[in-house]
Amino acid sequence: MTYNVICMKWGTAYGPEYVNILAAMVKRHLTLPHKFVCFTDDTTGINPDIETRPIPEIPLGSAAIWSGWRKLSSLSPKLGLEGSVLFLDLDLVIMDNIDGFFTYKPGEFCIIENWTQMGQGIGNSSVYRYEADKHHDIFDDFSKNHEQIYKDVTNEQMYLTWGVAKKHNVVYWPDKWCRSFKRHAMPNRFLRPFVTPKAPENCKILVFHGPPKPIDAALGTSKKYKLLRPASWILNHWKESA
Repeated sequence: MTYNVICMKWGTAYGPEYVNILAAMVKRHLTLPHKFVCFTDDTTGINPDIETRPIPEIPLGSAAIWSGWRKLSSLSPKLGLEGSVLFLDLDLVIMDNIDGFFTYKPGEFCIIENWTQMGQGIGNSSVYRYEADKHHDIFDDFSKNHEQIYKDVTNEQMYLTWGVAKKHNVVYWPDKWCRSFKRHAMPNRFLRPFVTPKAPENCKILVFHGPPKPIDAALGTSKKYKLLRPASWILNHWKESA
Protein backbone atom coordinates (compact mmCIF):
# COMPACT_ATOMS: atom_id res chain seq x y z
CA MET A 1 0.00 0.00 0.00
CA THR A 2 1.22 3.48 -0.90
CA TYR A 3 0.53 6.22 1.65
CA ASN A 4 0.58 9.90 0.68
CA VAL A 5 0.14 12.97 2.88
CA ILE A 6 -0.59 16.16 0.98
CA CYS A 7 -1.22 19.79 1.74
CA MET A 8 -1.87 22.86 -0.42
CA LYS A 9 -0.51 26.38 -0.10
CA TRP A 10 -1.65 29.17 -2.36
CA GLY A 11 -1.66 32.94 -2.17
CA THR A 12 -0.22 34.77 0.84
CA ALA A 13 -2.50 33.78 3.70
CA TYR A 14 0.02 31.23 4.98
CA GLY A 15 3.79 31.51 4.93
CA PRO A 16 6.18 28.67 4.13
CA GLU A 17 6.67 27.99 7.83
CA TYR A 18 3.22 26.39 7.89
CA VAL A 19 4.36 23.82 5.33
CA ASN A 20 7.68 23.22 7.07
CA ILE A 21 6.05 22.75 10.47
CA LEU A 22 3.30 20.51 9.08
CA ALA A 23 5.87 18.28 7.37
CA ALA A 24 7.84 18.06 10.62
CA MET A 25 4.73 17.13 12.61
CA VAL A 26 3.84 14.42 10.09
CA LYS A 27 7.38 13.05 10.24
CA ARG A 28 7.21 12.86 14.05
CA HIS A 29 3.76 11.30 14.25
CA LEU A 30 3.41 9.01 11.21
CA THR A 31 5.42 5.79 11.44
CA LEU A 32 4.08 4.23 8.22
CA PRO A 33 6.25 4.62 5.09
CA HIS A 34 4.83 7.61 3.26
CA LYS A 35 5.33 10.43 0.80
CA PHE A 36 4.71 14.04 1.86
CA VAL A 37 3.88 16.47 -0.95
CA CYS A 38 2.98 20.14 -0.85
CA PHE A 39 1.04 21.39 -3.86
CA THR A 40 1.75 25.10 -4.16
CA ASP A 41 2.04 28.14 -6.41
CA ASP A 42 5.15 29.37 -4.59
CA THR A 43 7.95 27.21 -3.20
CA THR A 44 9.86 30.13 -1.67
CA GLY A 45 10.97 29.33 1.86
CA ILE A 46 9.76 25.73 1.84
CA ASN A 47 12.47 23.39 3.08
CA PRO A 48 14.27 21.82 0.09
CA ASP A 49 13.78 18.29 1.41
CA ILE A 50 9.99 18.69 1.11
CA GLU A 51 8.60 17.53 -2.22
CA THR A 52 6.63 20.29 -3.94
CA ARG A 53 4.45 20.17 -7.04
CA PRO A 54 2.23 22.69 -8.86
CA ILE A 55 -1.41 22.73 -7.83
CA PRO A 56 -3.40 20.84 -10.48
CA GLU A 57 -5.35 23.24 -12.66
CA ILE A 58 -9.00 23.67 -11.78
CA PRO A 59 -11.57 26.02 -13.34
CA LEU A 60 -13.04 28.33 -10.72
CA GLY A 61 -15.10 30.72 -12.82
CA SER A 62 -16.55 33.52 -10.72
CA ALA A 63 -15.15 32.20 -7.42
CA ALA A 64 -12.18 34.02 -5.96
CA ILE A 65 -9.06 32.59 -7.56
CA TRP A 66 -7.61 31.55 -4.20
CA SER A 67 -10.88 30.39 -2.63
CA GLY A 68 -11.29 27.14 -0.71
CA TRP A 69 -12.88 25.58 -3.79
CA ARG A 70 -9.32 25.09 -5.04
CA LYS A 71 -8.98 22.18 -2.59
CA LEU A 72 -11.10 20.11 -4.98
CA SER A 73 -8.05 19.92 -7.23
CA SER A 74 -6.93 17.20 -4.79
CA LEU A 75 -9.34 14.95 -6.71
CA SER A 76 -7.91 15.81 -10.10
CA PRO A 77 -6.84 12.88 -12.29
CA LYS A 78 -3.65 14.90 -12.81
CA LEU A 79 -2.71 14.82 -9.12
CA GLY A 80 -0.01 12.31 -10.01
CA LEU A 81 -0.27 10.07 -6.95
CA GLU A 82 -1.24 6.45 -6.37
CA GLY A 83 -2.68 4.74 -3.31
CA SER A 84 -4.20 6.37 -0.25
CA VAL A 85 -4.09 10.15 0.11
CA LEU A 86 -4.48 12.01 3.39
CA PHE A 87 -5.22 15.71 2.87
CA LEU A 88 -4.26 18.01 5.75
CA ASP A 89 -4.96 21.71 6.06
CA LEU A 90 -1.94 23.86 6.86
CA ASP A 91 -3.39 25.41 10.02
CA LEU A 92 -3.71 22.36 12.23
CA VAL A 93 -1.65 20.83 15.02
CA ILE A 94 -0.75 17.14 15.09
CA MET A 95 -0.60 16.04 18.72
CA ASP A 96 -0.32 12.25 18.59
CA ASN A 97 0.34 9.30 16.30
CA ILE A 98 -1.66 9.47 13.06
CA ASP A 99 -1.06 5.97 11.64
CA GLY A 100 -4.75 5.31 12.20
CA PHE A 101 -5.71 7.89 9.59
CA PHE A 102 -4.49 5.38 7.02
CA THR A 103 -5.40 2.10 8.70
CA TYR A 104 -8.94 3.09 9.79
CA LYS A 105 -11.59 1.78 7.37
CA PRO A 106 -9.08 1.26 4.51
CA GLY A 107 -10.38 2.09 1.04
CA GLU A 108 -13.22 4.27 2.35
CA PHE A 109 -13.55 8.04 2.04
CA CYS A 110 -13.02 9.38 5.56
CA ILE A 111 -13.53 12.93 6.79
CA ILE A 112 -14.32 14.91 9.95
CA GLU A 113 -18.02 15.30 10.66
CA ASN A 114 -18.40 19.07 10.68
CA TRP A 115 -18.88 20.15 14.28
CA THR A 116 -21.32 22.94 13.44
CA GLN A 117 -23.53 20.75 11.22
CA MET A 118 -23.74 17.45 13.06
CA GLY A 119 -26.18 14.95 11.61
CA GLN A 120 -26.52 16.83 8.32
CA GLY A 121 -24.14 14.67 6.29
CA ILE A 122 -21.52 17.42 5.97
CA GLY A 123 -17.80 16.94 6.52
CA ASN A 124 -15.08 19.33 7.57
CA SER A 125 -12.35 19.09 4.94
CA SER A 126 -9.45 19.98 7.24
CA VAL A 127 -8.60 16.26 7.34
CA TYR A 128 -9.84 13.76 4.76
CA ARG A 129 -8.57 10.55 3.20
CA TYR A 130 -9.40 8.93 -0.11
CA GLU A 131 -8.01 6.64 -2.77
CA ALA A 132 -6.19 8.55 -5.48
CA ASP A 133 -7.95 6.73 -8.32
CA LYS A 134 -11.46 7.41 -6.99
CA HIS A 135 -13.69 10.48 -7.05
CA HIS A 136 -12.39 11.96 -10.31
CA ASP A 137 -16.09 12.25 -11.19
CA ILE A 138 -16.47 14.94 -8.50
CA PHE A 139 -13.61 16.94 -9.99
CA ASP A 140 -15.07 16.53 -13.49
CA ASP A 141 -18.55 17.57 -12.36
CA PHE A 142 -17.20 20.64 -10.63
CA SER A 143 -15.08 21.55 -13.67
CA LYS A 144 -18.17 21.50 -15.90
CA ASN A 145 -20.82 22.86 -13.53
CA HIS A 146 -19.06 25.10 -11.00
CA GLU A 147 -21.20 28.17 -11.61
CA GLN A 148 -24.40 26.26 -10.83
CA ILE A 149 -22.72 24.52 -7.91
CA TYR A 150 -21.87 27.91 -6.39
CA LYS A 151 -25.58 28.73 -6.43
CA ASP A 152 -26.62 25.42 -4.85
CA VAL A 153 -23.87 24.74 -2.32
CA THR A 154 -22.29 27.00 0.30
CA ASN A 155 -18.73 25.73 0.27
CA GLU A 156 -16.32 23.11 -1.05
CA GLN A 157 -16.56 20.74 1.94
CA MET A 158 -20.34 20.51 1.60
CA TYR A 159 -20.04 19.78 -2.12
CA LEU A 160 -17.23 17.28 -1.51
CA THR A 161 -19.10 15.29 1.14
CA TRP A 162 -22.38 15.19 -0.75
CA GLY A 163 -20.59 14.39 -4.00
CA VAL A 164 -18.84 11.37 -2.51
CA ALA A 165 -22.06 10.20 -0.84
CA LYS A 166 -23.79 9.87 -4.21
CA LYS A 167 -21.67 6.83 -5.11
CA HIS A 168 -19.63 5.83 -2.07
CA ASN A 169 -19.72 5.61 1.70
CA VAL A 170 -18.75 8.67 3.68
CA VAL A 171 -17.08 7.58 6.90
CA TYR A 172 -16.43 10.01 9.74
CA TRP A 173 -13.29 9.82 11.84
CA PRO A 174 -13.77 8.75 15.47
CA ASP A 175 -14.96 11.82 17.35
CA LYS A 176 -11.91 12.41 19.54
CA TRP A 177 -9.32 12.01 16.79
CA CYS A 178 -9.96 15.46 15.31
CA ARG A 179 -11.00 18.28 17.58
CA SER A 180 -11.70 21.95 17.05
CA PHE A 181 -9.60 24.41 19.02
CA LYS A 182 -12.50 26.84 19.22
CA ARG A 183 -15.13 24.27 20.22
CA HIS A 184 -13.11 21.82 22.32
CA ALA A 185 -10.12 23.72 23.75
CA MET A 186 -11.19 27.33 24.26
CA PRO A 187 -13.17 28.19 27.42
CA ASN A 188 -16.44 30.03 26.96
CA ARG A 189 -16.30 33.77 26.42
CA PHE A 190 -16.88 34.60 30.09
CA LEU A 191 -13.93 32.49 31.24
CA ARG A 192 -11.42 33.31 28.49
CA PRO A 193 -9.69 36.13 30.41
CA PHE A 194 -9.09 33.77 33.35
CA VAL A 195 -8.84 30.19 32.05
CA THR A 196 -6.14 28.92 29.71
CA PRO A 197 -7.31 26.74 26.80
CA LYS A 198 -6.70 23.03 27.45
CA ALA A 199 -5.70 20.31 25.01
CA PRO A 200 -8.66 18.00 24.35
CA GLU A 201 -8.19 14.48 25.70
CA ASN A 202 -7.16 11.77 23.21
CA CYS A 203 -6.96 14.32 20.40
CA LYS A 204 -4.68 13.38 17.51
CA ILE A 205 -5.21 16.44 15.31
CA LEU A 206 -6.34 19.82 16.61
CA VAL A 207 -8.02 21.88 13.91
CA PHE A 208 -7.89 25.67 13.71
CA HIS A 209 -10.76 26.60 11.39
CA GLY A 210 -10.81 30.37 11.10
CA PRO A 211 -9.11 32.53 13.76
CA PRO A 212 -7.18 32.09 15.90
CA LYS A 213 -4.35 30.36 14.07
CA PRO A 214 -1.97 28.07 16.02
CA ILE A 215 0.69 30.69 16.64
CA ASP A 216 -1.89 33.31 17.73
CA ALA A 217 -3.53 30.87 20.13
CA ALA A 218 -0.15 29.82 21.52
CA LEU A 219 0.97 33.40 22.16
CA GLY A 220 -2.42 34.87 23.05
CA THR A 221 -2.20 37.42 20.24
CA SER A 222 -5.44 36.79 18.39
CA LYS A 223 -7.00 40.00 17.08
CA LYS A 224 -10.49 38.48 17.20
CA TYR A 225 -10.12 36.86 20.63
CA LYS A 226 -8.22 39.63 22.43
CA LEU A 227 -8.83 38.25 25.92
CA LEU A 228 -7.67 34.72 25.09
CA ARG A 229 -4.96 33.49 27.43
CA PRO A 230 -1.82 32.05 25.77
CA ALA A 231 -2.04 28.31 25.16
CA SER A 232 1.72 27.80 25.20
CA TRP A 233 1.35 23.99 25.13
CA ILE A 234 0.58 24.31 21.42
CA LEU A 235 4.24 25.11 20.79
CA ASN A 236 5.19 21.68 22.13
CA HIS A 237 3.59 20.30 18.96
CA TRP A 238 3.52 23.10 16.38
CA LYS A 239 7.25 23.27 15.69
CA GLU A 240 9.91 22.08 13.26
CA SER A 241 12.35 20.69 15.81
CA ALA A 242 12.08 17.17 17.15
